[in-house]
Amino acid sequence: MSTELVFKAAFFALFIALLVVRGFFGWRAKQAGHCSWFAEEEAVEREGWWSILLRLVTFLGLLVLVVVYAVGPAKPGWLTIPLPEWLRWVGVGLASVSLPLLIWVHSTLQGYWSTTLQLRESHILITGGPYRWVRHPMYAALLLLFTGLSLASAVWPFLLMDVLMIPFFGRIAMKEEAMMIERFGDEYRSYMQRSGRFLPRLRTR
Repeated sequence: MSTELVFKAAFFALFIALLVVRGFFGWRAKQAGHCSWFAEEEAVEREGWWSILLRLVTFLGLLVLVVVYAVGPAKPGWLTIPLPEWLRWVGVGLASVSLPLLIWVHSTLQGYWSTTLQLRESHILITGGPYRWVRHPMYAALLLLFTGLSLASAVWPFLLMDVLMIPFFGRIAMKEEAMMIERFGDEYRSYMQRSGRFLPRLRTR
């Protein structure tokens, strides 16, 4: 098997694992009486309809790129960039490490996970698990995973989408924090003082 086929096999194994993880926890949330994929009217107003639409378009674009990558030849082409092999293996490692982190985040959230900015009526402030150190470990894990997949594939549109995720997640994180302050007030402000947004704080205030 050629090296390119090895990287392609690793990419799809990790990508399918991501779909399984998201699908499984989405199903668990639905079993608990919550729909993690449906955006309520309040969530659309809070995030903006164009942001919801952008999520959908990006996801569909990602699926198209994955299909193109799947059926494309197992050799460099116009979609690829000449990344060194060691860097592509680093990408495989990053994506592999991010999956257990993503599972940990989902397990900590239980049924409170949602793909849009909305809170349950019985929502509580979760500060355990990875949320003990980071306020948005879900976004951090997804960014780490897509960075790893992008490097492993060496496909430049994947890398471009990964770069564009950074400001998008940053904007969503700020809106989410405003939503949490509105619901939990000083309790969340205090939590912000001892946790980092995407990475743990080196020291707490």
